[in-house]
Amino acid sequence: MTNPAERAIFLQAIDEESIEDRAAYLQSACGGDLQLLASVEALLAAHDQPAKLLDQPIGGGQGIAATMTPPIAEPIEHIGLQIDAYRLMEQIGEGGFGLVFVAQQDEPVARKVALKIVKPGSGSKEVIARFEAERQAVAMMNHPNIAQVFDAGVTADHRPYFVMELVRGLPITEFCDNHQLTVRERLTLLVDVCSAVHHAHQKGVIHRDIKPSNVMVTLHDAKPVAKVIDFGVAKAIGQTLTDKTIYTRFFSMIGTPLYMSPEQAEMSGLDIDTRSDIYSLGVLMYEMLVGATPFDRERMDSAGYDELRRIIREEDPPKPSKRLSTLNDALSTVATTRRLQPIRLAATIRGDLDWIVMKALEKDRTRRYESAAALAADIKRYLNSEPIEARPPSRTYQFRKFARRHRAALVTVLLVGVTMLIGSAVSLWQMTAAIDQRNQKEAALREATAAKAEIEQFAENITRANSLIASAQSHVNAGRTEAAQIDFDTAVSLQPGYYQPWVARAQFHTGRSDWEAAAEDYAKALTLGAPTNTSSWWGTPALFLLTDRPNDYRRICERLDERLGTLDERPNWELLRDCAASADYTFSVSRDELARIGEAWHLESDTRRWRPPPPPDRRHDVGRPTVPREICLYLLGLSYLRAGDNEAAIQSWTEVLEENRWRSQSIIHASLAIAYDNVGKRDQAEAELAKAREAAVEIALPTDQMEAGPQSAPWFETVEFLLTYQDARRQLGFKSKSK
Repeated sequence: MTNPAERAIFLQAIDEESIEDRAAYLQSACGGDLQLLASVEALLAAHDQPAKLLDQPIGGGQGIAATMTPPIAEPIEHIGLQIDAYRLMEQIGEGGFGLVFVAQQDEPVARKVALKIVKPGSGSKEVIARFEAERQAVAMMNHPNIAQVFDAGVTADHRPYFVMELVRGLPITEFCDNHQLTVRERLTLLVDVCSAVHHAHQKGVIHRDIKPSNVMVTLHDAKPVAKVIDFGVAKAIGQTLTDKTIYTRFFSMIGTPLYMSPEQAEMSGLDIDTRSDIYSLGVLMYEMLVGATPFDRERMDSAGYDELRRIIREEDPPKPSKRLSTLNDALSTVATTRRLQPIRLAATIRGDLDWIVMKALEKDRTRRYESAAALAADIKRYLNSEPIEARPPSRTYQFRKFARRHRAALVTVLLVGVTMLIGSAVSLWQMTAAIDQRNQKEAALREATAAKAEIEQFAENITRANSLIASAQSHVNAGRTEAAQIDFDTAVSLQPGYYQPWVARAQFHTGRSDWEAAAEDYAKALTLGAPTNTSSWWGTPALFLLTDRPNDYRRICERLDERLGTLDERPNWELLRDCAASADYTFSVSRDELARIGEAWHLESDTRRWRPPPPPDRRHDVGRPTVPREICLYLLGLSYLRAGDNEAAIQSWTEVLEENRWRSQSIIHASLAIAYDNVGKRDQAEAELAKAREAAVEIALPTDQMEAGPQSAPWFETVEFLLTYQDARRQLGFKSKSK
């Protein structure tokens, strides 16, 4: 509003209580100046519809006036229009100053392309300059994840156009939800987007409007491929994209508010750099993870222009994992589209992913990732289970932000507090000095007495806890489970800080197939520093996976990794078993190496027939296995499966089934189903899955899935079977649905 009268009339008009009062005031204030009246009425119309700010990129205007509808030009029928070698077939998009069509090119090659052309009647110098800047910006790119420019020119009515690759896809968030991509698959796709944005930055171009509708995803050979499009408000760094003048108006805001960085909303003298795109990538990652933008859309819709800018510049959004808790009924749908339970989704995002997103969304751009490549690298570290660079902000930084928001109140409290402290310090000093000596003596006496009592009580509790554990084992052997439960619970309550009672009770729970209770007790023992290289811990990685405890699963796998580092030539089939059952963890020793180690143990040891355990003085003899050959072959097959050698796995398991000497061999069927399916033998896979379903009754599948039967295998074999059976059902069932 360059006209002072126009500004004054507008500000007074928005304060009028009714439409009639407003109209009367306008007639009185504008008098006979029809141009002034029309200008103020246009401003009032834009003021009454602030929601347009959220869905349209803002640029080239001043404040609210930037959202005003441009003058309506003479309509032009574009469908069927021939522009040079291109025939317009269908309109597929419309921006602030451009139209996008599907066009047919017949020469020199026959293909369908996307053609973008300036709207009729929008040919101002600024619009033409911005259009040519976009055309030049996209033409500079040469990246598989950026739509490629093929041609450019000017129409007969002097409207510039350019021709680019036709991307037949969906906005990235819509594609991910429609195809139910997992969190890992979404992050992998986002890494490609970051790579494309980094390429643009290297070419000296800032996109300034990264959002889902500008990142389209299409399928190439059944693989999703992201394409960054629409550089309509791009900004050049250290160069010019066109020889025409582009004037960004004073106090103008460029971009789409829901995805806009604080410095874009600031409209100050602070220049925009590549870190503005990092913020927008953070918003995009946020939405891909939780299905919602950092700031609530309904709240932003109802906010006025200045309030919108204030929210973007000053308010810190909630962490993604916390945002999930505000979705209410939508949470179940969001979790389903990511193939996870709501609790599991929150657990997956909480921690590393929270901090990666929040580092990208920092208000202070100096604290964001320095480049899109750095953001992509941190995402890759998360995907590879490596430590990430993003970390929670320090307490000092958090306090500085708090102090900046509440400066006046903090100064007042500080002054009052200092005054009170000075007055109190004088009166308390003498009293404190007098009683300090007495307190020290009394405290020392109390500590000595308490320490003695604590030691005596600790010794008594250990003796009693060990006695209760022995008593509980006797009750278990006699079938008195209720009495055993009471003794185990009492032992744990007596020594809650000692791991042995927890391990003993965990084993008791495994005997009853109470997997949740067993996993909880094992996790507590792990926290208390229990050694995990004993037979009591066989099968615990699979148990933690079955009961959905990712943190405990990672901790036990780290212990396994330490043991792999000290592996010698003696066969340790139990260690190999736990590693093979840990399908989701990346060990320092690769899966191929583990399979080769198991193969060497099998070849070097005469495991053709079972041998009894050696005498105590020969426990460490090399090449004297105490594990039956059938179990060795089963574990070897499991290692082959994890290494991707499905044929070798099938051969090992088939040999076990043919010999028919292992009483628990029925647990192999589920694994065989997966291996057969991996090599495309669908009929054999379904046959093995049917056998696994029958075996589930004998191996005590939970009653909500199958009628329970007698337990005929060690508990860890039961847990392994449950995991592989669930994986087989999920893999074969999902493929059936996809057909």
